Amino acid sequence: MKDYTIIGKILKPQALKGEVRVAPITRDAMQYLTYKYLYIGDEHKKVDIQDCRLQDGFVVVKFEGIDSANQAEELRNQLLYVDKTQLAVLDSGEYYIDDLIGCDVVSNLDNEHFGTVTAVDEYSQINTITMQKDDKEYLFPFLEKVVDDVDIDKKVIYVDKDKLMEVLVDED
Repeated sequence: MKDYTIIGKILKPQALKGEVRVAPITRDAMQYLTYKYLYIGDEHKKVDIQDCRLQDGFVVVKFEGIDSANQAEELRNQLLYVDKTQLAVLDSGEYYIDDLIGCDVVSNLDNEHFGTVTAVDEYSQINTITMQKDDKEYLFPFLEKVVDDVDIDKKVIYVDKDKLMEVLVDED
């Protein structure tokens, strides 16, 4: 079974020839220009890319076999995925959002469990982690002063407890 990562969401048709406008969910939208195919929707239907370009902060994609605005409309709001083998190798200290989801957030000193990551929101300057514990949600910024280490293999984010408590936001 393949392992997929979400890289975008189809917003709407673009023009009349079957192109779609995509909101990229990736730090580097240029990465889209390297893909030969993507997967669409929960069923991960493989579709070949005929053409792709960046335009006004969005990605415009023309898929093989999607040749009209009506066909493109049927793709509205679908998520786009890549097979993880297609992903670029990241630098040290960089992580894919999908890899952070499900990680346990624990103290670097005594392994005290603060919660499990349920979402990561990317903002221009700072990513925000949403974690849940005992039916409560908490937010904290993904900052070097707070996060000491991330072990993707073990699905653990190690944090400085004191720094976490300074910036932790209770969503309830």
